[in-house]
Amino acid sequence: MDLQKLVSDVHEILAANGDYSNLSDKEVYVNSIQVDRKNVYFDLHQTVDKQTVKTLVVYEDRDDVKDFDARESIQDYEKTLIVGDLNEQNWHALTKRFAWLKPTSRHGHKYTFGLGDRLGLASNAHLRLFKGRGIMPVLAQQSIRELLLTNRTETDVLLDAGWAVFDEGFTTGWADDGDHVKNPHEVDYAIKAGCTMITLDSTEKIHNEVADLTDDQLDAKFNALDDDLVKYFNDTYLDKTFQINDNASVHFSKKDVEQSVLIFYGAVRYAIFIYNKFIKPYNLDFEISMDEAIVPTTPANHYFFANELHRKGITPETIAPRFYGEFQKAIDYIGDVKRFEREFVIHEAIAEHFGYKLSIHSGSDKLSVYEIIGRLSNKHGWHVKTAGTNWLEALRVIAHADKKLMRDIYKFAYDNLDDVASFYVFNAQTDGTAPKPETITDDNVMDLLKNDDSRQVLHTMYGSILNYQKSYRYVFRDKFFKILKENQAQYDKYLIAHIAEHIDLLQGKAKTKDEVKTKYEPTD
Repeated sequence: MDLQKLVSDVHEILAANGDYSNLSDKEVYVNSIQVDRKNVYFDLHQTVDKQTVKTLVVYEDRDDVKDFDARESIQDYEKTLIVGDLNEQNWHALTKRFAWLKPTSRHGHKYTFGLGDRLGLASNAHLRLFKGRGIMPVLAQQSIRELLLTNRTETDVLLDAGWAVFDEGFTTGWADDGDHVKNPHEVDYAIKAGCTMITLDSTEKIHNEVADLTDDQLDAKFNALDDDLVKYFNDTYLDKTFQINDNASVHFSKKDVEQSVLIFYGAVRYAIFIYNKFIKPYNLDFEISMDEAIVPTTPANHYFFANELHRKGITPETIAPRFYGEFQKAIDYIGDVKRFEREFVIHEAIAEHFGYKLSIHSGSDKLSVYEIIGRLSNKHGWHVKTAGTNWLEALRVIAHADKKLMRDIYKFAYDNLDDVASFYVFNAQTDGTAPKPETITDDNVMDLLKNDDSRQVLHTMYGSILNYQKSYRYVFRDKFFKILKENQAQYDKYLIAHIAEHIDLLQGKAKTKDEVKTKYEPTD
C-alpha cells in the first residue's frame, strides 16, 4: 500500500476544513472521515476482484497510536500513520476516541427499530437510510439460534455493526440486542460480548397448555395453588376494573385472573429473577417478550404481567405482547385490521400507564398495520423488530445475478422445508400453494420474492441453505457470499427500499401499503 499517498490524503483532509466533496483520492470513504484536532481517522474503500475491501487509516501522535493493531506504518514528523484491518482490537481502540461508536441503551429514544443483520453486510445501507430520521437503530440483534445457523458469534455481530457505524459516521446512537435469550447462560454470554440490550424470551416459563383447559380444569388448577397466592390474586384482580385512561379500562373476570396467573406468572417471576441478577447490576436495556404464547395476549394478561412487575419496582424499556392476528415471517399481517387497531389502543394505554413502550416482534413486512402503530404510538413511541427479510433482499440480488443458483436454492429449501417446521409458525407448506420448483424458470425466478409462500420457504430455510454441504464443501454458501459482495451496491439499494417502506408508514409519511409499494418496490 502506498503509505506516502495516504499521508498526502491526510494533509488534504486537514486542509479541507470539513468539506470533503472534492478529495483527490476517491478511495477515501468520505462518510468515515473523523478529524480530532490534528488527528485523522478514516476507512479506505478499495475494489479488489469486484469486491470492496476496507482498510482503517489512523494518523495520530506516535505515542498514542500504539494501541492500534497496525499492518503497516509510516512516520510523518511527530505523527504516525498506520493502516490496519477492521478487527476487534482496532474497533475498541477507536471507541476510546469516539464514544458514539459504542452501542448504548434505547432509553430516552422515542422511536427505535431493530434491524437484525444476519449476514453482516446490511448495516451500512441501513445507517444511510436512518440518518436524519429521528429513529435509533438496533443494528446488532441476533438470537442464539440465529448465531448457530449462520456460524457467527455475538462478537461478530457487534463488530460488523460497530464498523458500519464508524464507516458511515453515524454519531446519534445505536444499540446491540442480545435477542431472545432464554436462560442465565445466554444472558451472561450476551452481556460479556457487549450487548447493551437484553430481550428475554420466556418460552419455557409461559404455560401455553393452560389455554386449552376447560373452565372446570382451569378453576381446579388455580385453586391448587397455595392459599396465600390464591387469596392475593383474587383480592388484587378478581372482578376489578382498572381505569387506565379516559378511553381504556381492563376488567378481570374469574377466567381472566386464572388464565393470566397460570399462563404468565412463572414468566413474571423469571423476568424478576433476570432483572435482579443481570439487568439492574449491569444497567441494561430490558425487553420482555410475551409473544411466545399460542393465543393473543389479552388486555387482562398484559395488565397482569405489567402490574406484577410494577409491584416489584420493575419498569422494562419495552414489552412485546402477542397481538391479535398473525405476525408470520416474511409476509404481511394476517387478520382483521380493525380489530387489531381496537385492541392495540388498549395495549398502548397499558404501556403508557406503566411507563414503557410496546415492541412489535416479527415486524418485517407487516405493512398493513404500520400506519396504525405509528399513529397510535406517536406520542409515546414504539419499538419494531425486523430481521430475516434482509436475507430475502440478499436473495433478490442472487436471483438477479445468477438465476440458476437461485432456482437451485429454492428447490433445496422447498424439498427440505420440514426441517424448520417446528421453529416457525407459517402457512407455506410443500403440500400447499408454494410454487413447485419445476415451475420456476429464468423468466419467473424473480417472482419467488413476490409470492407469500415462496418468501416463507426461502426465509425460514436460511440456516439450512447456508450450511448445506456435500463432500465437506458448502453447496451454496461460498457462491452466495461471493455474488452478494460483488453486488453490494445493488444489495444496498434493495435494503434501503425495503426498510423505507416500513419507516414511511410508521412515521406517517405514507398511509397505505400500496402507496409505499408503488414508491419503493424494486422493478427488477
